[in-house]
Amino acid sequence: MKKLISGIFILTFVISSSYLFGQCENWTALDAGNKDEAENLHVTYRDYIKTKNYDEAFSSWLQVFDLAPAADGNRDWHFKDGIAIYKHKFEKESDANKKKEYKDKILELYDQCIKCYEAKAIKVANCAGENCIKEKMGHLYGEKAFDMYYTLNTPYSQTLAALDRSTRFAGDNTLYTTFAPYANIVVYEFQKEGMSKEQARNIHTKLNEIAEHNIESNEKYSDYYKQAQEAMNAKFRDIEDEIFDCDYFQKKLEPEYRENEDNPEIVKYVYNKLLQQGCDKDNPLLVELQGKWEKYAAEENAKRQAEFEANNPAFVAKKLYDDGDFEGAIAKYEETIADESDPAIQAEYHFRIASIKFRKMDQYSAARQSARTAAQLRPDWGRPFILIGEMYAQSSSSCGDNPFERGLAVIAALNKWSQAKSVDPSIAEDANDLINRYSKYKPQKEDVFMRKANGKTFTVPCWIGESVKVTL
Repeated sequence: MKKLISGIFILTFVISSSYLFGQCENWTALDAGNKDEAENLHVTYRDYIKTKNYDEAFSSWLQVFDLAPAADGNRDWHFKDGIAIYKHKFEKESDANKKKEYKDKILELYDQCIKCYEAKAIKVANCAGENCIKEKMGHLYGEKAFDMYYTLNTPYSQTLAALDRSTRFAGDNTLYTTFAPYANIVVYEFQKEGMSKEQARNIHTKLNEIAEHNIESNEKYSDYYKQAQEAMNAKFRDIEDEIFDCDYFQKKLEPEYRENEDNPEIVKYVYNKLLQQGCDKDNPLLVELQGKWEKYAAEENAKRQAEFEANNPAFVAKKLYDDGDFEGAIAKYEETIADESDPAIQAEYHFRIASIKFRKMDQYSAARQSARTAAQLRPDWGRPFILIGEMYAQSSSSCGDNPFERGLAVIAALNKWSQAKSVDPSIAEDANDLINRYSKYKPQKEDVFMRKANGKTFTVPCWIGESVKVTL
């Protein structure tokens, strides 16, 4: 059995080595004639490649690749140039079958090149160990993934596999050009439920560690890694609320807060974000943020309220009225009138003053004067006359020494309500209702006959002082 297993191993090794030898052959192992031919073909097609004349380069490249895929064993030009040639063909081609053929050839060339490096059939310059070989393989997987994503429109699952191999082999030296396709695919797959939170989070962490390493230590490409990291993380923001918890956001946002502790917008944003991401309310940072935000909010609300009240005295007047400060409300309405140029609006505030003085302060004469001013400012408005009539009606029971005199006050009220509906038909219903309700309190017929008062004019006693005509 051991001999059988040993035989199988040797046979497998021989087949594998034979395959690699065929796929990774270089011209140093050819006879002199074929070696010269390969070198001449190499020079010929390379001249065309330098000018990007891929169509002219193709024939010579095809021949030299057949002779020596690995060139002289020190470079991967035949694979890389072949990829460039087929990408050119792919992009020009409109036939779907031909495009698929070119696409498959590109992917095949990438895979063959990687295998040749893995088999050490192509040497990596200045490489003394395994790590530089793995790094080279990782870069090739990255380049392959880049083309799969941007040019070949390969299924995401295949592109993601190439990206995973790229980071696995290249590690901290993963190409920054892989960040964008990696992030785009991860976000897409997660949103389509094709990837777990843990997978998405691990890739995000890994790529950021690679970026930070190169930003700090890769002097030549530091700026490129920084730009790639920013773009990548901008894409990850589409899902970071779903894949990360409180700890991640605290680590991410606390430095920003510490640099802007007096900026209320930053305080508010960080506070709300940490709450949203499930941070415990006893979290020391959250407690600190809450205290700052509540203090700022209270100060800001007070400031805005003061500004609002300064610009809206009518609002303050209503608030004072609701609080029972009638003098203060009147003062604010008078302030509003002084700042207002629209007569209709001035009339409204004079009316409110009249109502307060009448209903809340029993200042009948002053209330009537405010109502009259409202009516003068807005002649087509009947509401001030309704109010004056109500003042007269309410005073009638104490206005005069006898029923006749008290009835004169009611006539004065009825006159105001009639005047109200004559200038403002919209309130006729209210005016008629009051007229019907109080008409029975006019002077009685007996008193009118006894005093021979029918058709005569009398002055209403007490504060009313208006002249009214008695009619039956």
